[in-house]
Amino acid sequence: MNSIELHNYLIEQLYKEQAFWSFENSTINKIPDDILITKVLLHLDIEDILLLFKIFPKKKIQTVWKENMLSQDPMYHGLNRLYSFLLFDIKNPDRYIREFRNKRYKLLICKD
Repeated sequence: MNSIELHNYLIEQLYKEQAFWSFENSTINKIPDDILITKVLLHLDIEDILLLFKIFPKKKIQTVWKENMLSQDPMYHGLNRLYSFLLFDIKNPDRYIREFRNKRYKLLICKD
């Protein structure tokens, strides 16, 4: 399958999982890449998640993961640990998550 077919397949799988409940049907095929990546990471199985790497570069997926899931760590802690180890080859997921959270808190505190 080419990247367009993979993209459409992932959207179809997400639609079956009802991950697009807040989208109008006419806009589902026009969703931005970052939303697609986030929804796949949150709602689909590992086989479908691995298809993301055939569509997007690893760096882009990791950036979206950091911005949308790792930044909400207490909520997605189990998934973040799994993805950091399995998908992004992070040797010590707990330390990585803790350091990311601490950096984020420092940025928020320093903005005042």
